[in-house]
Amino acid sequence: MITFLTIPWFKLEPIELWAGLKIQPFGVMAAIAILVGARFARRRAEQLRLSPAAVSDFLLWTTLIGLVCAYSLNAVLYHPRELLEALADPGRLVSRYWGLSSYGGFFGGAIAGWILCRRPGLSLASMADVWCFAIPFAWIFARGGCFVVHDHPGVASEFVLAVADYDGAGVARHDLGLYEVLWSIAVSTLFLRLSRRPRPVGYYLGLIPLLYGPFRFVLDFLRIPEAEGGDARYLGLTPAQYFSLVLTLIGVALLVRRRAPDPGAATAAAP
Repeated sequence: MITFLTIPWFKLEPIELWAGLKIQPFGVMAAIAILVGARFARRRAEQLRLSPAAVSDFLLWTTLIGLVCAYSLNAVLYHPRELLEALADPGRLVSRYWGLSSYGGFFGGAIAGWILCRRPGLSLASMADVWCFAIPFAWIFARGGCFVVHDHPGVASEFVLAVADYDGAGVARHDLGLYEVLWSIAVSTLFLRLSRRPRPVGYYLGLIPLLYGPFRFVLDFLRIPEAEGGDARYLGLTPAQYFSLVLTLIGVALLVRRRAPDPGAATAAAP
């Protein structure tokens, strides 16, 4: 049943330029997300007195490798049967878009960061803290891209924030991209308030997993069933839910671990 409280259906379509070249709404939003994330990463880097050049290099490589891992892991975990079939036909393997896994991006970026910070003079805790501070600001636009093209449909619902007449099928549904946008706005607001005072190195590195892991675990229960074209389930849970449990445990471990003081704390506290 569709109620007057639901969000009207809309979907941004690609804009064709010439010779089949198209501007994809999701691609535009993803590019904006990277730029916004870089801006807020610099803000945290200034608080920690980190080298701008080192931070830029770190963000570039973790983002690139994170995207590659996000693409690869999404195909392996969410489309295993289609991937096996496509392996026999390289043309299909290249031509099909397999989507992006947010956790593939997180863990791929984390591995890239660990490798980069093995070089002398780079602190993994500091660089990762910068990265994690920027995540919710970038996530507003990244998940906004998911919402405007409706990549993540949920189960039917009469909830006030459900999207009416989803995909023209006459049914209102949850849109998980929208809910992640709202989460991102809330966490970004929280981070802006927290950043007014000096925070120890690793503070946001531990906070992001605790805020995102449980949220994402619960949110994935709203995804459409696998039988209706939804994400694959393993023992009743999506791959993202298993990653969410791991991420939450990582957050607990990081926050209870003693951290070095913020290098800018003394200066910020001085009258």
